[in-house]
Amino acid sequence: MKKKRMVLVMAVSAMCMMAGCGNTVKDGKEALEKGDYDTAIASFEEAAGSDDKEEAAEGYCGLGMTYYEQKQYDQALEMLEKAFDNGTVKTEELCNLVGTSALCEEDYAKALEYIQEGIALAEEKQGNEKQETLLQEMKYNEIICLEKTADWEMAKEKMSEYQAAYPDDDSVAKEAEFLQTR
Repeated sequence: MKKKRMVLVMAVSAMCMMAGCGNTVKDGKEALEKGDYDTAIASFEEAAGSDDKEEAAEGYCGLGMTYYEQKQYDQALEMLEKAFDNGTVKTEELCNLVGTSALCEEDYAKALEYIQEGIALAEEKQGNEKQETLLQEMKYNEIICLEKTADWEMAKEKMSEYQAAYPDDDSVAKEAEFLQTR
């Protein structure tokens, strides 16, 4: 659950690029970027109530990101899934936000599903530093989910892959040591 803010900013930017942003969505995005959560929620709720399915999807997506930023992970999870149900395209950033929200809500099976989907999407687009940072974060979170679901063998395998891919990440040493006892 590293680097949440950077992922949120990437997701907000992607959200408006995908739909062209109606005024309420644009206002919500600007408020969210400023940390004005009440204004963001009001704007995104208005968009979510729209008869236009695309605008509604963007409203739900914005609500999800706003709740995520406020650490209201249960609401973030609900709103982001409504966004997907209404046609929001799954991106690696959004899958990571949903997966991380589910992880924080201790819904490890759902978290694992979304994180693995995000990893698959990110691996298709590897190349820039932000993408690599997001991929590393998701791969770490995948290990945590596997541990929480007691899939020890797969967690060990993923940890081994992680350490091979990111040998300079000393922060996982304790986690790797823990897995060796399982």
